Amino acid sequence: MNPAQYCNIPHVLELNRVKRAYHGGKLLDIWQGLDNPQDGNFSEEFLISTVEVTNQDKANEEGLSKTVLPDGEVKTLSRLISQDYLSFLGKKYAEKKDVCVSARVGDTIDRHVLQCHPDTTFARKRLGFPNGKSEAWYIVETRDIDGEGPYLYAGFKPGVTKELWTHLFNKQDIPSMLKCMHKIPVHVGGVYFVSAGMPHCMGPGNVFLEVHEPCDYTFRAEKNYLPDRTFSDYEMNYGLGMDGLMDAFHYETYTEEEILQKCVLEPSTLFETEGARAETIVSYRQAKRFQVEKYTFTSDVTVPAFDGHRIAITVKGACKFSVPGYTAEAAQGRGVFLPHGAEKLTLQPVDGETIVLLCYPPDGKIFPEDVFRNPIQVGVLVKDLDRYLQKLQSVFGIGPFRIAEYPPKDEVPYREYHGKKGNFTAKFCFYHLGNIELELIQPISGENIWDDFIGKHGYGLHHIKFLTTDAKAVEEHLKANGYPVYQQGAAVGPNKGRVWQFYPTYEDIGFDVEMMNE
Repeated sequence: MNPAQYCNIPHVLELNRVKRAYHGGKLLDIWQGLDNPQDGNFSEEFLISTVEVTNQDKANEEGLSKTVLPDGEVKTLSRLISQDYLSFLGKKYAEKKDVCVSARVGDTIDRHVLQCHPDTTFARKRLGFPNGKSEAWYIVETRDIDGEGPYLYAGFKPGVTKELWTHLFNKQDIPSMLKCMHKIPVHVGGVYFVSAGMPHCMGPGNVFLEVHEPCDYTFRAEKNYLPDRTFSDYEMNYGLGMDGLMDAFHYETYTEEEILQKCVLEPSTLFETEGARAETIVSYRQAKRFQVEKYTFTSDVTVPAFDGHRIAITVKGACKFSVPGYTAEAAQGRGVFLPHGAEKLTLQPVDGETIVLLCYPPDGKIFPEDVFRNPIQVGVLVKDLDRYLQKLQSVFGIGPFRIAEYPPKDEVPYREYHGKKGNFTAKFCFYHLGNIELELIQPISGENIWDDFIGKHGYGLHHIKFLTTDAKAVEEHLKANGYPVYQQGAAVGPNKGRVWQFYPTYEDIGFDVEMMNE
């Protein structure tokens, strides 16, 4: 296959039904135009996916989207883009080597299990997976189950704590756990957002179209879910134990007004013509890691250009996705991958009013919660390092310590103070307190931010240190918020090859921030 042939055309993806714990699927079958619609365990469709399901009994490549290329070859979407990440994904996303936004649709006749999804930091550190999972739901269809209208649960109510949630979990007191969460009515065409870590579950009677980060990890807080479905420990916590399961939840609480403001999204109009209306139904401001636009049209509509890849879902009616020299038709209920090269895109209705959701990957900005949620070091300024170490060892039993001078006598690393070449020196000691490293600093000579700090605030807490995979993006983010780098240098010793940077945040948050690239 020559990738150049396929990196500039829309790709309609094959149907990709997967098995889930909850029952449903009949309305999903009808929506997709399938014969003999019925409810069962194949209640979810992975419309656009480059990740496999996390089911214990999964088949090989289950969940991965496939496409039939114009020459008849069948390829998974992952293998397709691997031929040329730059051309398929765009410059901003090529290094990710993945489609950075996914979509699925499910149909429930059962309430979903009580659950949350990991945030990005948790996924990377505890699961070894690159993405967390925030998600937005567009309600396609509903049905009453046992005489009750459709709803979802999301977010902890005021007063709920990790201790209370853990207590109720250990008792498996499901009614009380449900009472800890807000119950939110839903309706066809409504849009609802659930951030990573938030407790939630979809209620019965919903056909929900879900746009989300590429991840299928679900932490389940309900063991005996249905009469025919009991979850194993692995299905609940992926080998992290019950403590890991409780750690996956975020324990922010919300009033009813606050949860509705956070979770129930209102559209905003992008443009409107005689035959088309475009709305933003999930914005980057709300979801951060993706954006969703809704196109409702009865005549051809040209889609604005985008510097990257996109995905699309045909919600109502069939749609022709046309670029110069090529047209692909997608039936109702199908997913479409739009490579970076698919320029001058036009949506064409096949018959009558058509609705298409167009979904965008992250806009390239950093996500502060990914960077600053988990510190790795606390830095303390001291007057006499040797005296401090003696007291820590003799009185508190803390030690042994790793002691170092910066710079080492045989090295001359790059140093910068307030944007100019620096010549400062200092003495350090390091000690691990659990997952946090304690760093004691005694400035020795040269102009430096430590002596400046001592002159203003005295000795004591100076900084908290974080790691980042994109030091440049963090630097731009902090500078834009009024915190330029004011001291930096090349790391030595175990961190040689890295760069550390200090930012003057003390006056606003009570400590300076240090960043180091991973």
